[in-house]
Amino acid sequence: MKNFIPSIGTIIGFVLSCVFLTFCLVVTSTQFALGALIDIGVDISFATRLQTTVHDLQSMSPLVGVIFSLGLLIAFTVGSYISRLVGILPAVVFALAGFASIAVTTKGLNSVLDITVIVATRQWDGYLAFCLIGALSGYVFQRLSARFSPAV
Repeated sequence: MKNFIPSIGTIIGFVLSCVFLTFCLVVTSTQFALGALIDIGVDISFATRLQTTVHDLQSMSPLVGVIFSLGLLIAFTVGSYISRLVGILPAVVFALAGFASIAVTTKGLNSVLDITVIVATRQWDGYLAFCLIGALSGYVFQRLSARFSPAV
């Protein structure tokens, strides 16, 4: 039964990696959307960029956080088993799990809702940016989990 109960370090690592993921995804999404407006000739000042980013962080974070954190929970659970089997390079395993989590969650949202919900992921560069943020979140999770876990 002990194997099913996460350590406090794992919980702290997961929560902080989800906060990191949510912050980065919302900011990236906002900047890609504003960039698309600039591409069509809209003049956007730095103050407007900052104000829009803060607004999006306040309004989008709860929903983005819940949806993508559920994906991370599944990916990191699978990643922990793979990491135990492989026995080496857990940071790489969790980075790949984070990458895959964002890729699958984003494509899953698109297919279930039959539209591309997140504007940033309509182009390959935005989709790749989101997936790389997922990989960074996996790395953050592994490093923080190891850092906050008690020494055995």
